[in-house]
Amino acid sequence: MIKIGCEKRNMLPDQPKQISLVLVMVCIYIFLCIERPWESIRYLEGLPLERVYAISMIITAFMCDRFKIVSSPTNKWVYGLLLLHFVLAPFAFNSGYAVDQGFEYAKMIVLYLLMLSVADDEESLNIMVKVFVFSMIIYSLHSIWEYHNGRHEWRMGISRMVGVDRTFSDPNAFGASVVLSLPFVYALLRSEAKSWLRNTYYGYFALAVICVVLTGSRTSFVALIAVILIWILVQKGKRRLIVLVSAILAVGVIWAAMPVEKQNRIRTLWDENAGPENATSSAEGRMIGWKVSWKMFKQVPLTGVGAGGANFIGYRMANNIDEVGQESPTQPHVLYGQVLAEFGVGGALMLVGLVVAILRCCLFSRTSLQALGSTDSFVYSLSGAVIAGLVLLLLFGFGGHNFYRPLWLWLAAWAGGLYKITNLRGVQSSAKEM
Repeated sequence: MIKIGCEKRNMLPDQPKQISLVLVMVCIYIFLCIERPWESIRYLEGLPLERVYAISMIITAFMCDRFKIVSSPTNKWVYGLLLLHFVLAPFAFNSGYAVDQGFEYAKMIVLYLLMLSVADDEESLNIMVKVFVFSMIIYSLHSIWEYHNGRHEWRMGISRMVGVDRTFSDPNAFGASVVLSLPFVYALLRSEAKSWLRNTYYGYFALAVICVVLTGSRTSFVALIAVILIWILVQKGKRRLIVLVSAILAVGVIWAAMPVEKQNRIRTLWDENAGPENATSSAEGRMIGWKVSWKMFKQVPLTGVGAGGANFIGYRMANNIDEVGQESPTQPHVLYGQVLAEFGVGGALMLVGLVVAILRCCLFSRTSLQALGSTDSFVYSLSGAVIAGLVLLLLFGFGGHNFYRPLWLWLAAWAGGLYKITNLRGVQSSAKEM
């Protein structure tokens, strides 16, 4: 029997397990952030579901004494990036755009704060990650059902699957969302004993591959291969060879089963004549985006042009940043150009600091758990998944302006939770030895 209450206490063996009410609400909000029913369900369009629920969650967290800043090595970088939005706003191309973007980022940080607050133990982290994965399963199934019903985008000479929402519906963004979830599926698999859950996770791997193929996203396909390579590298002994052979066979089967139009789309990575001309221009557009971003950064290196795509596009067009005849009212499609152009050198340093802080938390957790002999725990697997997720976000950054993906902050929250839990285990272990 499980009870839900404000506090998650250590119960005696004969007492029912109690789960924090705020943890439950955070998990529901994770689902809402992924599925976004006010965008994906026609009858809910226009209803302020997210706002009403977020306010209810914050009030509940206050009442349960959970709306508080928990110490974490990631905090100064997360809150520093938030502060930077408003400190640099007066110098932005359009201050109003920058302030609005700052408030949107603040909403994302509220969930970061609450995730870190409820990450009390291994079980809490396991529940959050499990909800994240199952939300992605529902989101992917909903998207593929709509694709079956004819909802797609015709671009680059092929039909491309899209997400059911609007925020991350672009084929590249949707494909990235799917691939970014896979390291966490593997983390759950390593510690899952229930056969039906293990079969569900294996089924999602297959669904994820289908979705990536149907999006026709080259970046997502490359990232999927990167996930497979990471999976091979983490294996040990003979198992690594078995997984390597299995992976090669699986990739071969996937390629053979892939529609010819999707094969040609992937081939444009190394053969520009394999697809339509706009496939090559799409890749060139990212290089142009980087060049434009670098030029903007050199013009305002300390303050940037202001947070948000509206500021980037506005400054780009108003100041004739592009070469004559190549003017384009688009965002940079490169994370590194996005951060440099919009936030200047301060934003770049803050992003580097956040990446390093997440890595240090995870490496500390892994090293400490190895010393304690707990390498078979979910916490150990999750630390590896967070590192893999971070690497993938940075990889996707070469092909997209993904700074405002919520997963950046979710990884920071989970890394902070890992750091806190591992520290506690170390203290408990030392106490037992004494």
